[in-house]
Order: sequence, then structure tokens, then C-alpha cells
Amino acid sequence: MGKKIIVTGITGQDGSHMVDYLLKNTDHKIIGTIRRLSVSNHKNILHLKNKKRFKMVNMDLSDAHSIRDCIIKYKPDYFINFAAQSFVAGSWEYPVQTWNTDANAVLDILESIRKFAPKCRFYNAGSSEEFGDVVYTPQDEKHPLRPQSPYGAAKCGARHLVRVYKESYNLFAVQGWLFNHEGSRRGLDFDTRKITHGVA
Repeated sequence: MGKKIIVTGITGQDGSHMVDYLLKNTDHKIIGTIRRLSVSNHKNILHLKNKKRFKMVNMDLSDAHSIRDCIIKYKPDYFINFAAQSFVAGSWEYPVQTWNTDANAVLDILESIRKFAPKCRFYNAGSSEEFGDVVYTPQDEKHPLRPQSPYGAAKCGARHLVRVYKESYNLFAVQGWLFNHEGSRRGLDFDTRKITHGVA
């Protein structure tokens, strides 16, 4: 058996595709985390339920103890975080929830990795919203962070936390910049999916 990888956000577009990719291209055990909901939203992962190397577990990003317990139990070699409150407009309605999910949760993950799985390699999904009011195009690593929403600010906060933990504790921790990307697994709450779904 290969290594252990925790992937969050597996009911979303990116998380579900990542699990598919890892199952196809590695021999690793994949632990996919979901938060407990009264109504399940598992359409994107129904095809994974009988995969031997895939295990679905409950973990709530708003609960530091839940994150800690998951990391202690599985001692992951890799942790890929795609979970987020990812609606920019929604971040204005729920700024505290957005900050807690997109920034505080990253801090809780990094702390648990530092304490209980320091060799774990951590990836956090960032966003082009960190650039916000852009100065030049295309953006690159030198572009200043100029968020224009609570969502963008939370992703900037997470980016700084990732850097601080990497530099202070010598953890393998990185954050990517994800620009808009579309697919059939993207939620219908996004405008592009509403349009393409309506046309289809």
C-alpha cells in the first residue's frame, strides 16, 4: 500500500477530480473528508463509494478538534485542501463564516500538521481573488495582493499563514492561485454553470 492522502472538498469540482486522479495514478490510500449535512450533496463522488483505496470520513473545517483528530488518526503524508466557502458574493453575506472556513481552518490544519504529522506535505487552494484590483495582466508571483472581498481577503490570510508556517517550522506547505475553471462538476450556484446548464 502507498502513502496516505487527505483531500478536503471532495464533493466539489476540484476535490472530486483530484480523488479520481490520485486513484488512477497512484497506489496511495485516499481519505476524503466531508462535513456532516442534513441533506447529502454527494453527486460528484457517487462513483467512488466502492473504491477500495478510498475512504470517506467526517471532518468539519469549522472545528479545530475535528481537524486535529483526523490528522492524528490518519497521519497523512499529503494533505490537499480544496474545501472553502467559495462564493465571492456570498462572502459579503457571510464574512465571518468565510474567514473561518477559508483562513482559520488553514491555521488549524497547519497547527495539527506541525504537531502531529510534521513530514506531511500540505497544499492549499488559493484564488485569483487574492489579486483583486489588478495592477497588471497577466498576474504573476510578484503581483501585490489587493483583495476586494471578504473571500479574497480570507484567501490572502491563508496564503500568509502557509508562508509563515513554511518558513517558521520548515514544513512543506504551498498555496496555489486558482483562476476560474469550469466543468460539469462545478456547482450550479456559479453563474457560468447556470448559463451552460440552462443551454444544455
